[in-house]
Amino acid sequence: MSFQAIAVNFYLRHFFKPAPNTPIHVERARERMNALAAKQLPPPADIHCTPLEATDTLCAAEMFVTDSSDATILYFHGGGYFFGTVATHRPVCAYLSRTAKARVISVDYRLAPEHPYPEAIQDALAWYTHLLKTTAPGKLFVAGDSAGAGLALACLLSARTQQLPMPAGALLFSPWVDLSCSGQSMQTMAQADVMFNPDSLPKAAQIYLQGRDATDPLASPLFADLTGLPPLLIFASNTEVLLDDARRLHDKAIAAGVQSRLELRSGVPHAWPTMLILPEARACLRETGQFVAAQKK
Repeated sequence: MSFQAIAVNFYLRHFFKPAPNTPIHVERARERMNALAAKQLPPPADIHCTPLEATDTLCAAEMFVTDSSDATILYFHGGGYFFGTVATHRPVCAYLSRTAKARVISVDYRLAPEHPYPEAIQDALAWYTHLLKTTAPGKLFVAGDSAGAGLALACLLSARTQQLPMPAGALLFSPWVDLSCSGQSMQTMAQADVMFNPDSLPKAAQIYLQGRDATDPLASPLFADLTGLPPLLIFASNTEVLLDDARRLHDKAIAAGVQSRLELRSGVPHAWPTMLILPEARACLRETGQFVAAQKK
């Protein structure tokens, strides 16, 4: 475990992790994350970041490219479906653009509670469909962290229903794919997790679902038939409450005949690949770049 990981874990446990039974304040969470985003350094000079304005059919997004980009990654940020923006995830998207030698499209999908399930999925599928018009499926990937990883899978399930071609692969960082929160690690990792208590995620799920069934396969891709999905690269922490989401997703993918690789790490928090202060995050994104290079056609 790096010194940086020790420091980040300490900060998250003592200044971020809510006490048990703490209610979620949506606006406060958004303000907090936006304030952190405002302190981030801009993307490096060799990474070109371009805002993409919303159209009649597409929500807003940001595009990151390098001079050597020869693949495209459609990225969905985390944030429990109710906070997070393209601004909060600029560093990881910029670094991913470099390590994967890819154009990264970071999607500013609509958030709950103003826009509950399934509106985020509609935004994701619209961008996926749009990119297929100009990008060969063999050079296209979907990616995301936490709720964004679940959204990436929901996008693929929706695309499969519409008989759209599958991309070359999916990159999933600490995926939240069970909004019913039924994994055993929700309890067994309650103390070890430095970010979440077990009661936090069901509350976030209800903000997004607003009474819909948490086991609906598009809301919780863990409960879907995964047959026909592209190769998956899954990263998760050994000490996060969502550990069993990653484990069960991997096992179910393998059982469905889907190529899946699960990478578990110790001493890092939930969704650590998005925290570029950590050397563990940068190493993970380099591995992700190798996966993209190996899978693209």
